[in-house]
Amino acid sequence: MNHHPVAHTPVRQFLDAIADPDVFSGGGSVAAVAGAGAAATALLVLRLNAKRKRNAPHMDGIDDGIDRLTGLVDHLLKAADEDIATLQRLLEAQRVSKGTGDLKQYADVLQQAAASPVAIAESIGDLLAVVVPQLEITTRFTVSDLGAAAVLAEGAARAALLTSEVNIALLRDLPEPPVEAIQTLELRLRTIRHAVIDLAERIERTSRGMIHQHALSGDAPAEDLAS
Repeated sequence: MNHHPVAHTPVRQFLDAIADPDVFSGGGSVAAVAGAGAAATALLVLRLNAKRKRNAPHMDGIDDGIDRLTGLVDHLLKAADEDIATLQRLLEAQRVSKGTGDLKQYADVLQQAAASPVAIAESIGDLLAVVVPQLEITTRFTVSDLGAAAVLAEGAARAALLTSEVNIALLRDLPEPPVEAIQTLELRLRTIRHAVIDLAERIERTSRGMIHQHALSGDAPAEDLAS
């Protein structure tokens, strides 16, 4: 994985590397890949929405959403690579600090390691924000995919933030902790965690409501499948 970007790594090879204690990777990279999967799932629905004639009045919003989700898939895959690289730099800086007693490089890279997963979660928040306005123009047949994307995205974001929390805790344990940087990271972390949880819950709740609405009314129009 050191020389092959995550985007070009077979899934089995990526998972084997994650599970290998001799390969330096972490939860942040897995969270980023899961976020990319959620974005791709939502992207499928938007592309289907773009094919439906009844959505003609909404095409500007759909096209914008497609562009944003396409960019987020690429961005999150790159973020996985960057998270792996940051972890490798962190472990090297840790070894150097043990040998020299100089903590400056270690502290700098540790701060990057704390920030990287927060940025991943923020990108996942952007993904969820794209999904929300698509709910009202998505059919009952495909809205479950938006709900699934939201649930996957929420889990990925919360996992990424947990990896950030441990690095923030390590920053706080330094002899001279960067207090202002820690406070900024903690604010970003709390803000995006609340936003992701709220958006994902809204999307899942709306998706479930649409899935069951015809069952409750006794009406299941055929256009749900193809309109």
